[in-house]
Amino acid sequence: MSGKKDPQGQWKQTSVILRADIFIKASEMGLDISNECNQALAYLVGIDYQQQKLTDQTFTDPVVISAETRSKGSEHTTPKPRAPVLHPVINADDPTAIATVLKAKRQPSEKSVPETQVRVEHPSAETSVPPQIPSSIRSPLGKGKVIASEKKKKEDTVKKFVSTKIIRTDAADAVITKDDMYQAFVRWCRDYRRAAVPERKAFATLLKNKFAIIEKTVNGTPCWVNVQLK
Repeated sequence: MSGKKDPQGQWKQTSVILRADIFIKASEMGLDISNECNQALAYLVGIDYQQQKLTDQTFTDPVVISAETRSKGSEHTTPKPRAPVLHPVINADDPTAIATVLKAKRQPSEKSVPETQVRVEHPSAETSVPPQIPSSIRSPLGKGKVIASEKKKKEDTVKKFVSTKIIRTDAADAVITKDDMYQAFVRWCRDYRRAAVPERKAFATLLKNKFAIIEKTVNGTPCWVNVQLK
């Protein structure tokens, strides 16, 4: 905005930041930048700008700072006033004034806490690091013992059933189907509250391999022969 020499203080001088291309085009067209800015601002604030007489005023060269050439040193900023330093006033007539001054002097100054340095030690090349076992092939601790214990309990359950419920005989009619044998075994486990109950296939494997009970197909039905249930 151009400065106006006005003794009555009706004009104020300020700085307007214009884009370089707008400033160049306005200069080429011979426009009065101050007048155009005043008209635009007067329209925005609702003031009739035509009531002012500009012919008897003296214009100075416009002061324009473009965005491309503006630097930190060329910015027109008003420095902020510093707050006045207020020194404490002690009332001499106050009986507690002396104690207040002594207490203020005894206040310890804040000491900066030194930063604790953390020392990171890297293993030397001579230190041997044991190889790590991949988690995919690493078995949980004690899992093998648990499996062996469960297997032993199931074998003991079948052993108890064979010794208390099965009679070995050479009679020709001593035939029991595998389904009937397993159902009798399940009922016995339920009656005697046996928790370790083998599956059907595991039960048949134990009878055949562990207790030497003969299996045979009779009329197309899998059976156990030479045995009877008590």
